[in-house]
Amino acid sequence: MKSGMRSVVVRALLVLLLLSPIVAGLHYVLPSHEVVRITATDIRRIDERPDAQGRIRTRDVYYIFAERPETGAPRVFRNEDTGWGFPPYFKFNSADVQARAASAASERATALVTYYGWRIQMFSVFPNAVSIRRVPADYTPVPWFNIVFLAGLAILVAWAWIAIARWRRRRAA
Repeated sequence: MKSGMRSVVVRALLVLLLLSPIVAGLHYVLPSHEVVRITATDIRRIDERPDAQGRIRTRDVYYIFAERPETGAPRVFRNEDTGWGFPPYFKFNSADVQARAASAASERATALVTYYGWRIQMFSVFPNAVSIRRVPADYTPVPWFNIVFLAGLAILVAWAWIAIARWRRRRAA
């Protein structure tokens, strides 16, 4: 491999290596949508690790059990308030979301679940449901927020790239 080609490949790999965590982070925090048939709901009490004073804090976590209408593949979502924490969904209505899920479960209705996060079976990690809305089984969601957000981010990156290039040209002259 020629020296010039090698440097291009190395630069491309470095850019990929640097962008991978950003892309993964955006995939985790940006809202995703899935049309599912809600089958059941549950509430589980979770004990957290002891704090510095040895107190064990407990909390209730809502779970929503669903399946994909076409395949019957299972999907499980947790339903917790995000509060003022990260990611900034400012979700304070987990009980209302759970009530909508329980209502849909009693009728085995299809619903559009908006959520963030990943399902990692090895660690029993579930995506967090942000909202639930009943929709027909053949509904196809369009992620408008993600489209606008990513377009804005692309414009911001392009603007920064151009501004840095201009600054470097002025500095070199």
